[in-house]
Amino acid sequence: MKTNSTFKTHSCFALIFILAFSLNLKGQTTYNVSVTSNVFTPSQLTITAGDKVVWKNDEGSHNVNGKQSTFPNNPESFGNEVGAAWTYEYVFNTAGTYNYQCDPHAAMGMIGKVIVNPKSATEPFTLTVNFTGMTPHIGENLWLAVIDQSTKVEIGRTKKNMTAAAFAIDIAGIESGKSYNVDFFADHNKNGVYDGTPTDHAWRMPLTNVTGNSVLNFVHNTNFTDIAWKNKLTVHFTGMTPHIGEKLTLYLKQTDNGIYRDTVIIPQVAGATFDINSFKIKPGISYNIDFWADHNKNGTYDAPPTDYAWRLPLTDVKGDSIINFVHNTTFTNIFFVTSNENFANSTEMIQLYPNPASQYLQILLPPNNAAIYTMKVYSIAGAVVDEKALSGNEESFRYDISQLKTGIYLMEITSGNQRNVSKFIKQ
Repeated sequence: MKTNSTFKTHSCFALIFILAFSLNLKGQTTYNVSVTSNVFTPSQLTITAGDKVVWKNDEGSHNVNGKQSTFPNNPESFGNEVGAAWTYEYVFNTAGTYNYQCDPHAAMGMIGKVIVNPKSATEPFTLTVNFTGMTPHIGENLWLAVIDQSTKVEIGRTKKNMTAAAFAIDIAGIESGKSYNVDFFADHNKNGVYDGTPTDHAWRMPLTNVTGNSVLNFVHNTNFTDIAWKNKLTVHFTGMTPHIGEKLTLYLKQTDNGIYRDTVIIPQVAGATFDINSFKIKPGISYNIDFWADHNKNGTYDAPPTDYAWRLPLTDVKGDSIINFVHNTTFTNIFFVTSNENFANSTEMIQLYPNPASQYLQILLPPNNAAIYTMKVYSIAGAVVDEKALSGNEESFRYDISQLKTGIYLMEITSGNQRNVSKFIKQ
């Protein structure tokens, strides 16, 4: 059943874009490049259109400059600013040869190249699943999904009302050399959601090492597999022309306990119409879908109208759900804190970067703070989740946030009679 409703960080450091990416990127492969002292490793890659390259700077102050102003023959521009301890990623959608360099160290030979081959004209292929003997399920709905065994990314799903014992289902998008799980279930109790076996009847069929268009034959049986079916949320965006080229971040927040269940980031909005998918919704639960566009392109959230932010309700999930969003200027400050007056009145002097982050925060303290600092981390609701006492004359330190759940937090640092609070996002 578907639910439908319309409705300045430190200048030397680049923002880390973490893609806990729930978008359905068909056939995308990720390549990693290490950025160290005056060298990109590997310095040359050969990839396929649609693949992603991730550069991780672990040593020194560098950048990736593949802009057409520097390399006019590059099919597209890409790159980031000079800084330290950053991660930068780019999806190469256009075939061709891309040259790039580190601006401070180009004269020392710190250059790189990405050769992007076009996708095969014959791919992607189509999977056909032939069903027979489905008489016990005539009149019921059958749900089917095809999932990449390696990446766990779902490449397609469909629902069919079974009106006959024999029928076929086609799913496009399988690719050469890859292996998939084909998961499907019959909604045997007809309540519109997956209830596990044997209440609902579910199966899994493997499809290994694809070489072309493929066929699987399924004959009804009672050898069930609990496929832990995940309900799919699709947020369909239209009219997003004002934000093309900007970063868009979406949070799925459970309303009864305030827990952030999913975070999806689009580093650059490519067009006016697109979808964002999440597989973290559960039947019977209600959520807020919070999202914002980095309209001033400074890498961090600023309350509207500086950045554009919205909230859409998703109430009492029944199964796969679709939310349609048409761009508007009816904004919501999705991170506004009103429950703690002390937080609201505090001075924000601490510099945190990168922000958002998933593993570590680098914390630059005000220069006039005393030698001993006490640090507390609060949830957005005001509950203390961590506390540390720090001694010495550190001007900065690195704080491990990998143990925190995804969400919004406040960091308080006190020294003497000084008290500073900053907000950060754990992804």
